[in-house]
Amino acid sequence: MAHPQITRAEIEGIEFTLHFDYDQLQEKNLSRLSDEGKIEWFRLRMNYVFLTPLKSLYGGRAPAYRALNSTKQNDLPARSFVIATFSVLLNGIEALGSFMTERQASKRDNFFAFMTTYMPEWDTVQKGDLKTLLWKHFRNGIAHGFCIERGGIDNEADEARWIERAGFLHVGPNAFFKDFVAGVERFFVDIGKPGKHREAFLQRFQKVYPH
Repeated sequence: MAHPQITRAEIEGIEFTLHFDYDQLQEKNLSRLSDEGKIEWFRLRMNYVFLTPLKSLYGGRAPAYRALNSTKQNDLPARSFVIATFSVLLNGIEALGSFMTERQASKRDNFFAFMTTYMPEWDTVQKGDLKTLLWKHFRNGIAHGFCIERGGIDNEADEARWIERAGFLHVGPNAFFKDFVAGVERFFVDIGKPGKHREAFLQRFQKVYPH
């Protein structure tokens, strides 16, 4: 296992581990970066600690997925990391949304901001507001009670993104993750150019990663 102090990126001629404690608290290197450099550090860090690991848990073929999920009766001990994986993903949406909203915005507002702007395919559903269902019954249901309260995660829903079954919402996890990744790409395009998205990001970055 690689030691956390290993260099994983070079930005503006400075070496970074992509760990905040080493890069800033110890070395004060984030303070030396331009705004563009800070955005690049955050992009690389997000891929390192979030997106790349999650990619190994979607699609069902990666060794990490097989190690964490038993798909056959004789594959013991019985285990499933699908709900936990989806919980991590939903909390990632909330976290990214916090870089888009006003300073005192609620967690719900942060989640809605990213969903509305960068995952519009998931903005509405026939029997209600889809992002509200995802927030209330999926994000909060898992976080507060380890349960999706009114629905489920179903690979059979991937083709249509989601399906309604017996009045409950079933989400296609791989379709959701694919749309999230596309949304993240658009997010970084927006904060890479002048405008409100960049200004909001840099303000939040200063608060989360003080330098």
